[in-house]
Amino acid sequence: MNNNRISQAYGYAVCFITVIVMLIGIKQVVDAAFDLSDPIHANGGGYGMMGRQITSFELYKEDAKRQPRGVLNGPDGLAVRTDPAATSRPAADTLSDAELRRLYDAERENAIGSVRFRATRSLVGNLLLIVLAAVLFGVHWRWLKRRDDDAIPVAVYNAGVATITEPTDTR
Repeated sequence: MNNNRISQAYGYAVCFITVIVMLIGIKQVVDAAFDLSDPIHANGGGYGMMGRQITSFELYKEDAKRQPRGVLNGPDGLAVRTDPAATSRPAADTLSDAELRRLYDAERENAIGSVRFRATRSLVGNLLLIVLAAVLFGVHWRWLKRRDDDAIPVAVYNAGVATITEPTDTR
């Protein structure tokens, strides 16, 4: 009888864990769907690799005017000097609007492509995890139900009198 309790605990533990895994996977699928729907705002809130805003060209241009050459803004907003020999002259003094537009477009496309790749990978991986967890849940739940149905005493009617008999194990 103790073996039955252990196998029953195992089956319910697997079912419980698979439900938790499915809930976490569903949350990750929703996050990935949001990232795919708006890749610019997905990670970093609309800032590119150079630390400039890539939500619009005008904001990018203003950031470039304020940012000295040889200095990049990190993801936390703090300035990091990349070239100590560079002058502190603003980068916008040396770059035309066409060059800034080219940099903006390249940085924006890079950010969008990177977010799309990560979101697609997360979406596919988590959907596979949900399917696997659902299969494991279904198999173990059916196994538990079959065990429970086999363990229920059977009422046998003999000449109008009900007697309870233990089921026979045919395994």
